[in-house]
Amino acid sequence: MAITRQGKKPGSGRRKKQYSAPALEKGLDILELLAREVDGLSQSEVAKSLGRSVGELFRMLVVLEEREYVTLLPGTDKYVLTLRMFELSHRFPLVKRLTSAAVPVLKDLANNIEQSCHLVIYYEGKGHVIVQQDSPSDRMVSIRLGAEAPLVNTCSGHLLLAFADEPTRNWMIEKIPANHEKPSKRKINALVKRVIAQGYESLPSAQISGVQDIAYPVFDNLDQIVAVLAVPFVEYLDNSHPVSRSKAQDFIARSAVEISKMLGSRP
Repeated sequence: MAITRQGKKPGSGRRKKQYSAPALEKGLDILELLAREVDGLSQSEVAKSLGRSVGELFRMLVVLEEREYVTLLPGTDKYVLTLRMFELSHRFPLVKRLTSAAVPVLKDLANNIEQSCHLVIYYEGKGHVIVQQDSPSDRMVSIRLGAEAPLVNTCSGHLLLAFADEPTRNWMIEKIPANHEKPSKRKINALVKRVIAQGYESLPSAQISGVQDIAYPVFDNLDQIVAVLAVPFVEYLDNSHPVSRSKAQDFIARSAVEISKMLGSRP
């Protein structure tokens, strides 16, 4: 989803439930459950987690396996998700367009600064990594595709919030999951003012010691922020960085502008 600075009113969110499709709902429940289980679940574990009988879910799992949405881990009875959902998501025009524009730029950036980098978009109250490029260095931090980024304590989240207009920003905050921090109005106002004045965000990683996250916004031809280019900059204890942090930041800024231009933006 693109986040506008033009004052557009966001969508009204999920429609009130009016119809029931039990079979579809069971299939979606299975997919959403397995998306949270890295080690997979057996039929009985799936049934127990969803509060259903094995008989209710047996045919559903067979069909999902035949359609290649799930598969059995070799030598076990545990089902895991395949990359089928990921493949389908990348057919979505925005993601496909961003991926096409960003992949060559991220490869060049990673090689130039010898750091990993990734692209984050907003979806349903969180940031989501849709493109990731590893550093050519042996020492790196790699963020997996599909990883989620909270809006409040990450560089990408700060940029997505800061460059949204106020109605959109309020809507985004309402969509923040219950298990994520929801910022106060005062905190948001200070964040927006600071980030817009900078034009970027840089923070010590909230998850990994010694990593400085650096991120810049990516815009499209309508002056909408559609993504964030982020780099978890690794600090070497022996100070043997091939490229300094300040120099790397210049590369990151130029790369964000380059992707924006490919999307029709005129910075």
